[in-house]
Amino acid sequence: MSGAGRGGHVTVLTFHGIGEPGPDVPADERPYWCPDALWPSLVDEVADLRASGVPVEVTFDDGNASDVRHALPELLRRGLTATFHACAGRTGLPGYLSAVDLRALREAGMGIGSHGWAHVDLRRAGADELAREADASRRALQDASGGPVERFAIPFGSYDRRVLRALRGYRTVYTSDAAPARAGAWLQPRHSYTRGWTTGTVTALATGAPPAAARVRRSVVTTLKRFR
Repeated sequence: MSGAGRGGHVTVLTFHGIGEPGPDVPADERPYWCPDALWPSLVDEVADLRASGVPVEVTFDDGNASDVRHALPELLRRGLTATFHACAGRTGLPGYLSAVDLRALREAGMGIGSHGWAHVDLRRAGADELAREADASRRALQDASGGPVERFAIPFGSYDRRVLRALRGYRTVYTSDAAPARAGAWLQPRHSYTRGWTTGTVTALATGAPPAAARVRRSVVTTLKRFR
């Protein structure tokens, strides 16, 4: 993990796929795919920011095959690492990472995390389903990747107290609350790539301090989610 930046914070970015989404990608996930032509410039920004001492972390959700085919080569060219959160129930399916891919990512120095089992809204999951999403997914991904899985990325950014209790066994839990993360915190918000990002977006997110009112609003939203 990168060192703390301004105010002890780190900017955590989320990507879901790189390139053209395949036919197996659900329609609601397609707007979160980053074009091949834009990806290298965004990775350049991350590398430049880190080199200048600004902490930025890169994460991936969903476990799309593009993680290995498109994302990994550009990360390696710049000596960068990222954490890849896969859905255990999608492992090996067409268009998604296989066990071989997960091991290749780990061998390349990348982290492997869980994105649950079946990419469901955890707030709506019953007790047994929540246990499968939180615990069984972890065991399956550890077996598939050949190493520990200590981080969890919450699908849809949907959580409450019950969900967070179920995830307490993880070292880090990521949300989609679009705010700077406190370095070393257990619960960390992230900025998710969406259509509309351009060259310069990453730098603006990592170096532009949000207005005080926005910081307060984000803090209130996160607190309400944690205690609802």
